[in-house]
Amino acid sequence: MKAKLNREDYQFRKKTGQELIKYPGQLNGLDFVVSNCEECTIYICDHAAQIFVDLSKNCKIFIGPVEGSIFVRKCENIEISAAASQFRVSNSNNIQCFVYTSSDPALEKSTGIGFAPYNFTYPGITEDFGKAKLDPANNKWSQVFDFTPNAEASNWTLLHPSQFHLVSKSFEGLEEPEQCPVPIPTTYGGTCTKKIILGSADQKANGLELDFLMGKDNIKNQQQLSDENQAYLETQLKPPNQNRVEQIQGNYEEFVFDQESIKSTEPQVNLQSQTTFNAFDELIVGDTQANKQREVFLSQQMLKDDAERKLKEQKRKQAQEYLKKFMSDFTELANQRKVQNRAIVREKVQKQEGWKTVMTNIDVKDNGGEKDVSKMAQAIKNKFMDVLK
Repeated sequence: MKAKLNREDYQFRKKTGQELIKYPGQLNGLDFVVSNCEECTIYICDHAAQIFVDLSKNCKIFIGPVEGSIFVRKCENIEISAAASQFRVSNSNNIQCFVYTSSDPALEKSTGIGFAPYNFTYPGITEDFGKAKLDPANNKWSQVFDFTPNAEASNWTLLHPSQFHLVSKSFEGLEEPEQCPVPIPTTYGGTCTKKIILGSADQKANGLELDFLMGKDNIKNQQQLSDENQAYLETQLKPPNQNRVEQIQGNYEEFVFDQESIKSTEPQVNLQSQTTFNAFDELIVGDTQANKQREVFLSQQMLKDDAERKLKEQKRKQAQEYLKKFMSDFTELANQRKVQNRAIVREKVQKQEGWKTVMTNIDVKDNGGEKDVSKMAQAIKNKFMDVLK
């Protein structure tokens, strides 16, 4: 007999200031709910069917692969790492999203949403991606579809590379966490050279790709940038002594993404990462103009959609009026036919009654009460001839 599931094993509700963990194998592809949590750090280290994150604030939430959807609803000031077929945020504010999704992330009535690639790992995560039927290479984390865009300011943006960090969760008795299976773009310190596409193609944001926003005429590809910037730093910033080395080293943030660097807390010089920062800063500058263009496009699209909506509404009203008139005419015609039919029936009854009277009179007067058809016909003919005289 199959064991009955305990609902409490599949939810974190009304928790405050706790570290909450679901270990590998505890969900095994079922649903899970996070609700009304505050100041919590939550790890869900297993694959699931779908996950709801509701009414939570000031939390850090790290979620393994989900075959269906992850819903974030009415949340505030949370950091979430999420991997799913679909990722949706609604009625939420100030959310940092480190995302893997095989479809366009969706926003609705939300502001201050930042996006970066997926950054979470734990023992067995690669196998869980397979169980959740997700392809790590097919990540549309930046192709955001905003159902309620703001013409004055974008509701979402990309997180700066300095805000990106890998999160690794290990467990006693299990193997060390493997490398995150989702490819990380070079912009965020990884090795994936695939272009970052900003915005959903379905929202007509085609062409707003990273190299476009950074300026195609001014920016070369990432590898060339790294090589050129590294050569410049070696020639222009080469320090004359060790103290100078330490001074320069202290001016850079650590931006290394291998496992050893994650464990280290000591700052290191990473020239390629600094190049990435520079490129990203140029992206932000270029993004201002692109945002204006996008805002103009969205405003025009909204006006066009409004005009189409009004036209449809007008046609709908015309159709309703036509249908109303048709039904009125049809009802009036039906009533007229009823009156006509009643008159026809009444006339037919009157004729029948008249013939009965005639036949009775003929039977009684001319035939001595006998019903002889030939004699009746002759009597009618005789009466008709009498009328003509």
